[in-house]
This record gives sequence, C-alpha cells and structure tokens, in this order.
Amino acid sequence: MVNDLNETLIVYGTRYGATPEACAEIQKILEREYKLLVEIWNLENYRACPDLDEFDNIILASGIEHGKWTENTIKFLTKDLKDKKVAVFISSSFAGTEELYEYAFKNYIEDVLSEYPEVNIIAKAAFGGRVSKKDLPNIARNAIVARLPEFQEDNRNWEKITEWAHEVGKIFTSK
Repeated sequence: MVNDLNETLIVYGTRYGATPEACAEIQKILEREYKLLVEIWNLENYRACPDLDEFDNIILASGIEHGKWTENTIKFLTKDLKDKKVAVFISSSFAGTEELYEYAFKNYIEDVLSEYPEVNIIAKAAFGGRVSKKDLPNIARNAIVARLPEFQEDNRNWEKITEWAHEVGKIFTSK
C-alpha cells in the first residue's frame, strides 16, 4: 500500500448504461458513510486504468449482454489482485426478475468467478439492468420475455444496490 488511506477503485464495463449509474450510487455511499476515497474507471479505456498499487479495495462491475461480461472486465480479472479486497457485481435484466435471478447469479457471477480462484472476492451481487425489449437477443425476447409480462426496461432495485454498498463498505473498512 502506497499510503495509509483506504482507497477504493470501482472499475466497470457497460452495455446499456445501467452499470455506471449503479457504480456512482455505490461511490456516494462509500464516500459519505464510510469515508473512503473512491475513484471510478470505465474499462472501455483499459490501457489507461490507474495503477492498482494505489488501491486497497476494488469493485469490479460488468453489464451483461448475450450472457457475457464485457471483454475488458473479464480481462481485468487476470490482473494481480491477490492483495486486494475485491467486490463484484453484474447488471443484468435477468437478475432484476424474480424468476431469473438465480439463473443470472449462478451463470453470470458464480460460474465466471470460479475461473479466477486466486482473486479474493469478498462480496458479489447481481442487480437488475436496463435494456429495451428491442435490444434483447431474439431468443430472450421470444422465449423468456414472452413469459414475463412484468418485464421492465429498467428493473434495477436501488434498495438492493444501497444495501450491498453498505455491506461492502463495512467489509472494506474492517481490519
């Protein structure tokens, strides 16, 4: 650690814009309630990502499209994160529906992170996302959404995001 401050880096990849909005809300909570210094970085600009030696904590977030994380968020998992507390969340419209939440959590969090056992994951979450029906892949639109009349274009649960931010804040500030 370069200094005595408990610094946090939030890095994300997005598909439709829901992920950076959740990151901004988490940043506010971590700064206001837990007095953490928090920097947010869009992994679209992967090569210019800040030096990880400056951070004790990392939050990695990815939007999901066609069942996949963004390319650069997956690439980020290959960095040397062994001395970091790492929290991970995904934004997926599937995770925002009661019927598909477990599917999203298992396939987009558990299965993906199992391939990176060296990463110290301290918290993980799957949040709803934001996508229009016209942007859904045909198979999802026809097979799944047709059975979900309550499908919403934005099905994020801000209370759940806030609760998770507090959970992560407590872990990041514990010794």
